Amino acid sequence: MSSVRKHGNTGQNNQIRYNITIATILGDRKQVSNLKYIIALADGCADLPAICGMTPLGYANTPCLARLSARAVIGRTCLIPSGCVPGSQSALLTLLGAPRSACSGGRAAIEAMACGIDLDGCTALRCNFVSLDGDRLVAHDGGGLTDEEAEQFIDALEDALGDDTHRFVPGSGYRAFLLRRGLEHPGGCSPDGLLGCDLRTCQPEDNDLERLYHAAREVLDVHPVNLERKAQGKLPANAVWFWGGGPTPVLPDFTTCTGLRGAATGGVPLVRGIARGMGLEWLNVPHADGTLHTNWEGKAFAAFDALTRQGMDFVFVHTEAPDEAGHAGSLPEKVASIEYFDRRLLTPLTGWLDESAVDYRLLVLPDHPTPISLRTHTADPVPFLLYDSRTPAAGGIFDEMHTSNLPLTPGEEMLDVLLERKRNP
Repeated sequence: MSSVRKHGNTGQNNQIRYNITIATILGDRKQVSNLKYIIALADGCADLPAICGMTPLGYANTPCLARLSARAVIGRTCLIPSGCVPGSQSALLTLLGAPRSACSGGRAAIEAMACGIDLDGCTALRCNFVSLDGDRLVAHDGGGLTDEEAEQFIDALEDALGDDTHRFVPGSGYRAFLLRRGLEHPGGCSPDGLLGCDLRTCQPEDNDLERLYHAAREVLDVHPVNLERKAQGKLPANAVWFWGGGPTPVLPDFTTCTGLRGAATGGVPLVRGIARGMGLEWLNVPHADGTLHTNWEGKAFAAFDALTRQGMDFVFVHTEAPDEAGHAGSLPEKVASIEYFDRRLLTPLTGWLDESAVDYRLLVLPDHPTPISLRTHTADPVPFLLYDSRTPAAGGIFDEMHTSNLPLTPGEEMLDVLLERKRNP
């Protein structure tokens, strides 16, 4: 079984560099007296038993999580409101205290806001670049596109299909946008739930979107980037899928609701859009790209710097890599992403906080399961770990199997639990 060690010493130089910077911050900082709050979220981390009866989280080598869980409150929750499609939008908004009504708004509108796209009265839809084998969906991410490849595809689609009613706009990698004026259909469902399906049978009931789907295939099939990708043995991004449309949801201001100054960091537009919509300061981390090779140490440093030097009360740290591994059906990458989350993010972050004698409460959890055997999201409960540096708790084991019989803490109460606005579970 592959693990993080098979991926070499990635991050070791980063760790040394950030430790030097942290030493400077610790030497110069003012005394931090108020309690700090952190959510570290491993997107899609929860799973089903896959290795000798263990889940990837249970199997992975996670010494930091083991240390924290030995004196933490261990529980389980479900962040997906009843009746909502399981996904990060509804889960993250629930976790951060947004009302249920916000969970059903347009995801594309949130992400477009994150990318600085002016909708100018248009309806935004996500335009995923996807990979088909014939008409069957085999990859929801176009086989792992770079930003440069995706931008070339967008230019070609805009030249061929763009007009006064339709605009194709780049986003982040395979996550692009279609802006439509005067047309409000939300599109289809998320493509990661359609893996293995014949997309001809899944088209949204919108003649315009179906026309664009077929026209885009003709453009992408012969695009030089796809010809080169096939020559290199890579999957071609030979189709697009439109989804996530709808009105821009109205999000509550985090500081107004909690009285706390907050910040957030991550590698995907959805998180940046939610942060912007809720008034959380965005911590820009170079090379934070939502993949296994994201800048884990940079996220840890940004969170620590925000809590100490910048005086923030709350930081939300999002990592996308476990979810992408689940969608890819890759057990080795799922395990590696969990081990990186532990070794390269949680270990330095908690170490720096402990060294600086900052009191903090840390909530660690997934937003939803993305089982590698299913390659899509489910609405099943997930484990959580709540660590308080001031007071040891009874402790336990942080994984799906050991929390399966624990009482369920409602997802909408998790922020209150972290902030001690209600009794701890």
